[in-house]
Amino acid sequence: MRYLPLEEIEEGMILARSVFAEDGRTLLARGVKLTKNYLEELKALHFTHLFVGEGPEDFEVNGISEQTYSQALRSVREVFLNAAKKQNLDYKEVLDVVDFMVDEVLNEDVLFNIFEMRSHDNYTYLHSVKVGIIASIMGKNLGLARKQIKELAVGALLHDIGKMCIENSILEKSGHLTYQEYEKMRLHPKYGFEILRGAPGLSLLSAHVAYQHHEREDGSGYPRGLNSEQIHLYAKIVMTADSYDAMTSGRSYRRTLWSHEALAQLAAEAPEKYDPKMIKLLAQSVALYPVGSVVLLNNLEVGLVTDVTRESVKVEFLTGTDKGKKIALKANDLLKIERRLS
Repeated sequence: MRYLPLEEIEEGMILARSVFAEDGRTLLARGVKLTKNYLEELKALHFTHLFVGEGPEDFEVNGISEQTYSQALRSVREVFLNAAKKQNLDYKEVLDVVDFMVDEVLNEDVLFNIFEMRSHDNYTYLHSVKVGIIASIMGKNLGLARKQIKELAVGALLHDIGKMCIENSILEKSGHLTYQEYEKMRLHPKYGFEILRGAPGLSLLSAHVAYQHHEREDGSGYPRGLNSEQIHLYAKIVMTADSYDAMTSGRSYRRTLWSHEALAQLAAEAPEKYDPKMIKLLAQSVALYPVGSVVLLNNLEVGLVTDVTRESVKVEFLTGTDKGKKIALKANDLLKIERRLS
């Protein structure tokens, strides 16, 4: 499976991961043969990359199922849109999908391993779902009980709901915000807390995730300038997952970082901004080189990452006398990944 820019994808290639609309509908299902019309339509919808594969093994999905992922997108979008319209909010579907998500995380040895086929239109919902998945995996790896992981996951999925109280002109701005716009944006955690606290079926701790996810260890965050001891564990997890996904998803005004670059940047900002224990936990919960990465090995050969577990990274050689051969690289092996190429 390869993760390629849309302009490098040719007619006849096979889609290896489904493409979802912002409402969770499947636009194109994995396994479909890509045509000129499909590629033109995806380009018109602002998609920039796709996963493509060659055989059945390329279409296996590990971790969170596509069905749960799609349902999460749909439920988050519905709640967010209702919040924007100041309508009564029903969180039942969110709570249901969190049950499925937590079950899948607990039942498998999951690493967050998603490059997202994103468009400009669905960033907010995709971001919320990915933060929910990452936070759930972090909670599992920390040893939290199922009830705690569910509280954490609900807060993570809804952490940005307060943005629905901010003007669209600010939310959709492609460049840097003005001082006045930024000050308005800094209020979204407070708005999120006000929306979520007291909601039927939701823990107050889930609401505090929305309130505190932009606080920082040294008190430099917002909206209340809390310091390390005042920030709840769930919020420490989500602030780390939130920053990681923002860095690796990219926006029009900021370069997209690869997973290992984002982890390095977050580590460099600890302990001032982030709890070092949370950075270590994040590094145990996300793939350093996700499936589809093209990497340079220390023997100067180029390889394609085809599978990732906690114990090893499986790489297929793309160059050299071993071209086509697959090998599982472990932490203490002499052969190592030097850097990611694409």
